[in-house]
Amino acid sequence: MTRLINEIHRRSLWQVLGIYLVVGWVVLQVVDVLAQNMGLPEWVFPFAIVLLVIGLPVVLATAFVQEGVGSSRTEESRPGELPAQALPTRPNGMLTWRNAIAGGVAAFALWGVVAAGWVLFGPGSTPRSASAKDDLRSIAALPFTTVHTDEESLAFVAGIHDDLLTQLSKIDSLKVISRTSVMQYEGTTKTIPAIADELGVATILEGGVQKAGNRVRVNVQLIDAKTDEHLWAETYDEELTAANVFAMQSDLAKKIATALQATLSPEVEHRIEAQPTRSLEAFELYTRARYISESSRGTEREGLEAAKALFEAAIDADSVYAPAWAGLADMYIRLTNRTHYPIDEGYAAARQAAETGIRLDPDLADALVSLAFLMTNEGNYREAELAFERALELNPGLPYAHRRYASLLTSLARHEQAVNEARQAVELDPLVIAYRYTLADALYWARDWDGTLAESELILELEPGDGYAYYNMGYALAMMGRHDEAIEALKRSIESDPDEPFRPFGLAWAYAHAGLGDEARAVLLAAPDEPGLYAEYAIVYGTLGEFDAAFEYLERGAEADPGRIGLLRSDASADPLRTDPRYDELMARMGFGSE
Repeated sequence: MTRLINEIHRRSLWQVLGIYLVVGWVVLQVVDVLAQNMGLPEWVFPFAIVLLVIGLPVVLATAFVQEGVGSSRTEESRPGELPAQALPTRPNGMLTWRNAIAGGVAAFALWGVVAAGWVLFGPGSTPRSASAKDDLRSIAALPFTTVHTDEESLAFVAGIHDDLLTQLSKIDSLKVISRTSVMQYEGTTKTIPAIADELGVATILEGGVQKAGNRVRVNVQLIDAKTDEHLWAETYDEELTAANVFAMQSDLAKKIATALQATLSPEVEHRIEAQPTRSLEAFELYTRARYISESSRGTEREGLEAAKALFEAAIDADSVYAPAWAGLADMYIRLTNRTHYPIDEGYAAARQAAETGIRLDPDLADALVSLAFLMTNEGNYREAELAFERALELNPGLPYAHRRYASLLTSLARHEQAVNEARQAVELDPLVIAYRYTLADALYWARDWDGTLAESELILELEPGDGYAYYNMGYALAMMGRHDEAIEALKRSIESDPDEPFRPFGLAWAYAHAGLGDEARAVLLAAPDEPGLYAEYAIVYGTLGEFDAAFEYLERGAEADPGRIGLLRSDASADPLRTDPRYDELMARMGFGSE
């Protein structure tokens, strides 16, 4: 034993061990950073440790043999040492420094292949969402609490919360869950870790707002969801003025970014510090309008009209309050989309409001999104894309911007990008079914029938009986040749919402696609003849092989709803129309290619 210890000392194996441990520590730090930022599973880091442990005896054995070779050639054995002739006269063919280094490189190349494979092909195909659970820069701000229960106070507190989320979402290195999803945890008894897991974030912000007379008190705390420990807390007690409200929110956003080690560029910091109005009255009217439009009342005409009136009142209080103009534009769009206003009238008013907001504040992302949406519907795709890109540059955390941009990309037949944008909307607002509709749509346009079916089934898990999920499911099943299931799904979509005008056309198309022409025509006879439905008529008649009728509707649709006709370029259900030479002529006349 003594001889062996002396031999270890003589061959400097302690130094080799020390060097290996230092290098191994550095490697593990690199692996840890890569694992967190690439969204890798928890077993990848231990896998790297196993490789290092396996490599240690190989390196020590190699060092022992290599040193022995040098000693046998240059030294005589000394008293108390192993005889020189006992050492090998040449190294084992496998135990060489070259092979040891090559083995180390190969081991970590293997780790790299495993890591890259997980990023590219791992479960969910959404590495950003997976990594967010361990990245502290992913955050959900839970609804702020208050002791008051009147609508005006609740709206004020919601406005503080909403504006803080808007400021945080401007920081592109943060992932900020949208207000619509976090509001579902108002008054919840769920634990912080459970909420964070459902939303796919690593940090949770809690807070409260109390308004009393001419003062406002705001207290917030930032929590590491994994450990349930407080990372940071802050309390403000200020005179209630518009300037103080905006100053508190910008200060909060900057301190949260600092606490989470998020990058905050000078340009973003300048936008966060902006104060859009000096009128407290205008701000409070604006917060009441947002409160109504984002509540359940915002799904009905009465609520939308009430919110619209409050946005107009805020503009009366401060005519240069740009966000109020953006809110007004959104109300006109939503009222028009629900057919409460004529398209020409509603969209014209929306455009005027959006352009006014942009003129007052060129960096107003909300107004840019509204304008881009209107341009998309007009078929002005190039200008619309520029507006979307600018809006997302200014505020990358707007889920509805990603959603509407996904629809535009679908119109441009850029399906991979459309799916990515739709996924980002879902990541930012995971509990909002409408964004999942857009993802299912994008997958359908990309002709990913399995993906469409899977997303539709997920929607049905979150919202049993959802009609739109059955609608998308029916189309996917028909494309997969499962006609009976498709027809049943589309019937259920109609049953869930019999007043929705598009659903019968889905059923008619499914009948036509299955070769059941009489059934398809019977459904068409009972369907309304409206401009927004001309493309649907054309698709069904094209599938039936009745091309004269189909192109009569296409010509009428090109005048009444060019945006929907443009989508036919990507719609698989419109494939039969492409066999007629009139299709290419129509698309060319509208400024599109056939693909």
